[in-house]
Amino acid sequence: MKKKHLSYLFLLIATALLGVFIFSHERVDYLPLKDKLKKVKEVTVVHSDTISALIFYHAADYFVYHGSVIGFQYDLIKKMGEELGRPVAIAIESDPAKAFLKSFSNEYDLVGFDFDKEMFTPEYITQSEPHSYTYPVLIMRKEKHPDTTKAHVVHASAKYANRIDFSELDNPGSWKLEHHPDATVEDLFDQLADGEIDYVVCNYNVAITMLPFYKHLVLGPRIGDNFPRTWVLNSNNGALNDTINQWLSGFKKTKEYDRLCTRYLSRASQLIQNSFGKQKNSISYYDKIIQNICDKYGLDWKFMSSIVYQESHFNSDVLGMGGSFGIMQMMPVTCARYGITDTSTVEEQLVAGAKYINFLYRIFDGKVDVSDIYSFVAGSYNSGPGHILDAMSLCEKYGGNQRRWEEVAQYLILKSHKEYYSDSVVKCGYYPGKHTVNYVDEVMTRYHGYVITKQEE
Repeated sequence: MKKKHLSYLFLLIATALLGVFIFSHERVDYLPLKDKLKKVKEVTVVHSDTISALIFYHAADYFVYHGSVIGFQYDLIKKMGEELGRPVAIAIESDPAKAFLKSFSNEYDLVGFDFDKEMFTPEYITQSEPHSYTYPVLIMRKEKHPDTTKAHVVHASAKYANRIDFSELDNPGSWKLEHHPDATVEDLFDQLADGEIDYVVCNYNVAITMLPFYKHLVLGPRIGDNFPRTWVLNSNNGALNDTINQWLSGFKKTKEYDRLCTRYLSRASQLIQNSFGKQKNSISYYDKIIQNICDKYGLDWKFMSSIVYQESHFNSDVLGMGGSFGIMQMMPVTCARYGITDTSTVEEQLVAGAKYINFLYRIFDGKVDVSDIYSFVAGSYNSGPGHILDAMSLCEKYGGNQRRWEEVAQYLILKSHKEYYSDSVVKCGYYPGKHTVNYVDEVMTRYHGYVITKQEE
């Protein structure tokens, strides 16, 4: 009898556990959107004094001009960090679906991604003060004149969710909006220029930046009201959010903010009118030479271009501290190793630079995470590989992951303290590593900008 009761009890417990298992797994698949967003929002990330920001890449907010990464939101966030006395780490996302989800994750202190935020209550997102305003506009080919007797399709890029109003156009009922979930605004501009589609909608701030690339496209009428552009803030950062909003409110009253808007958000911008159309797929005058050299030595030409910009801004007659010279700014002892003198041609200097970068690459190949190897190479180009190897040894000794740059960089900075530069694993002694860490941040930020913005020919 007892055995029978025990069997019933076991069966009841097993049934209950099975029910919990099935219920919990089914809930994951059928959660409504608001509950999914709530689960994403519960993720909490603790940040240091660095302000971490994510910008969605498009031509108005983040792009490359004469080798330098600039853009409205990029410059605005950098300026904020400078005035608040806090370093800023900016990540770039080119996939709108990922940028949308990250807006709800609290992974960053702020996310600069435009979507219809009115759809989401403060329960799901925390918005900043508006940093600017824009409105939807129609883009068409110069020779295109709408036939008011026919239906018209206006094409919108992925995640374009701002309200469209066709009421001011002729025969408003003939206009229809079509979304392309896998297309960027650049893709649609290309299709429009090639005659594959007739109309595109985008925001005014994007349009004025894109149009100089497309001489046969024109800005059409406004098809919607002004709406604010805001950042999505981390809901766990109450004090920081107040600081960001106070800064935005004050900065928007300054002449510097007006200059920023004129530079990026005005059709009168000399930067836009005179330069963008000529620089769409060019980092520098030496692109082709650098590409050919890097192909030979197995390097990413965009990474090498970022190093060159950091060292000389592509100027070949620069004389640096310690006797470094030329477009690669290599030190005399390194130049001698590769047969370079101050009379060498620019191409010869670039070849020598590629050989040296390839040498540094081979030092770390297989020893560090493949996604971080260019950070180690950039650091070595600035400090010499010995100090980077010292920092890796310190990182390993104190329990860190010596394969990841983020962790090794902390010990490179610590090499300016006696406790660390006198450690038995250190071979190259004292080094003020903060400068090199900043150097790597700048090189890699620019490199990632080149990767996103520069098309292969």
